[in-house]
Amino acid sequence: MNQDRKNIVINEILYWRKNKLLPEAYCNFLLSLYTEGEGVESKPTSSHSKKNTLSWIFGIGLLLPVMFLVTYFTEISPTLQMLINFIFIIICTLGLILNRNNPFFVHFASIILALFILLLTVNGSDLIFKGHGYYLFGIILLNCVCWIIVGILSKKKYFLIAGILGSITSGILIFNF
Repeated sequence: MNQDRKNIVINEILYWRKNKLLPEAYCNFLLSLYTEGEGVESKPTSSHSKKNTLSWIFGIGLLLPVMFLVTYFTEISPTLQMLINFIFIIICTLGLILNRNNPFFVHFASIILALFILLLTVNGSDLIFKGHGYYLFGIILLNCVCWIIVGILSKKKYFLIAGILGSITSGILIFNF
């Protein structure tokens, strides 16, 4: 087999191993077979991707306090607050998509995203149904039910626990209001 074809096959096997399309043992066997026992030098992992993930974590971590400052300590109109919150939701979702391979970031960004969505729906409820507490508690209850569903589907216990506790609290407040 000529060298170009070997390189293509070796690169393909490395791709399979990186994306876990074949078990590690099979990939190692095929690599040793096609490299004739010499092995392949693994490229050093770039710290650029780690720095990029850390900057996303730092950025999204700062968005939540900024959103609470904008919502509760400024005189910005509720419509503009909701628009800023929606932009933050888009940024958080983009960060989740770009860093979906980092489990810590996925958990962190999922929690922040859930809080942004809760804040957006509460602001929307307050804007649409001014002074009607039942609608507000209903929106919060709906968010908690969504958290329960997300917790069950994604097997994230913290969403399940937060959803159950929030649902119980919202249910009690609805009936006592």
